Amino acid sequence: MDPVSQIALGAAVGHAVAGRRLGGLAAAAGALGGLIPDLDVIWSGWGRDSIAYWELHRGVTHSLFFGPVVGTALGWASARLHERARARRGKPTEGLLAPWIAVWVGALVTHPLLDTATIYGTQLLAPFTNLRFALPALPIIDPVYTLPLLVALLVAGLLGWRSRGAQRASVGALVLTTLYAGLGLWANGRAEAIALADPALRERTPAEVRVTTTFLTPWLRRVTTLEDEARHVGFVSVFAPDRPIRWTALPKDPRAERLAEAALATEQGRRYRRFATGTLHPHIVERGGTEMLRIGDARYGFPNGTLGGMWGVEWPIRDGTIVEGAAERYMVPRGADLGDLGDLLRASFGGQTRLF
Repeated sequence: MDPVSQIALGAAVGHAVAGRRLGGLAAAAGALGGLIPDLDVIWSGWGRDSIAYWELHRGVTHSLFFGPVVGTALGWASARLHERARARRGKPTEGLLAPWIAVWVGALVTHPLLDTATIYGTQLLAPFTNLRFALPALPIIDPVYTLPLLVALLVAGLLGWRSRGAQRASVGALVLTTLYAGLGLWANGRAEAIALADPALRERTPAEVRVTTTFLTPWLRRVTTLEDEARHVGFVSVFAPDRPIRWTALPKDPRAERLAEAALATEQGRRYRRFATGTLHPHIVERGGTEMLRIGDARYGFPNGTLGGMWGVEWPIRDGTIVEGAAERYMVPRGADLGDLGDLLRASFGGQTRLF
């Protein structure tokens, strides 16, 4: 999820497990621990191979093995520094190692677990396998998830970091947000049931139906279907089970489909398919006078011009074939205005809008 959510989660976890012993230091270290795994964006962007970003981000720093190993080392170092500082002031130095390890390990482990609750995918077992784990529970940006954590930290600071009430606030926020993530997972299953019952979808008898999250809200879900002649995209609100889905067809281009089959068989194509873990949308565009085969990541997209995917990989086409080894990432330059965001929120709760 977004860095603010991860920082807030790490701070709440750190304070919940060691706030009574370490006070505000537990929340501060937990906040840093919540940020550390995402520092992989620094090295994942290096090099000429732009697909490597998707393979390296949420890689080894997001492994379930990273937290216990690195967290224990950071906990030991933090405890030693804290002991020296307390010794200089003539204060007791016993009992600091366990809480410091708990803070760092807790923050570093819960970061990838939260990321796994999104459809982007997280390599929980790296470096032993690059298999990506993903649950369609939460959008990658969800203010409703983040707000209780921030409020709890504010309350903890006002009550005094070491107080029992402050610790209860942090624990309560963690329980509340975990239940909220569970509701998000339920919402995906509910949205899938609504989509499968839609009369228009039943007439098409699709070979594949994929339900994923949208941004900002877990209650509006994106549905992508695959048929012989086209892919279809629609949006479902769990609060409007009887509302007909407004489907948009993305017709298949036979030439793009043929080129995509060749592209996905290349090394770069196999790596991209492994990252995208879902429905892909091949299409041909012209950029700078050159035809480009684009294969959109159809897990993400909106009716404002990005239905086929907000990003993906593109290959230049030369002499009727793709240029192998020349694939690059692309993003569709479309933004959302306040009207789009208003439509998104209204559609989430079953309201009729101009987009959904």
